[in-house]
Amino acid sequence: MKFIVSTSTPDGPLSYQTASPEIALERARSLAETWRQDVTIQGMNGRVYDLDAFDTCFVRSGSAEALPSA
Repeated sequence: MKFIVSTSTPDGPLSYQTASPEIALERARSLAETWRQDVTIQGMNGRVYDLDAFDTCFVRSGSAEALPSA
């Protein structure tokens, strides 16, 4: 999966492409903290998420907790 993390800076727009939802969320949080601007994450289907919605849909979905332990 590919995700595009975007924000606006005083110098113009800034975007990064990441390969996992965890990395995308980490990068987005870092950008939000650094630039104090709105940050969005776009999924490969074109849907745009804010940080909270993305975290809920992709990172904290609970699917990893549902797997049986070895």
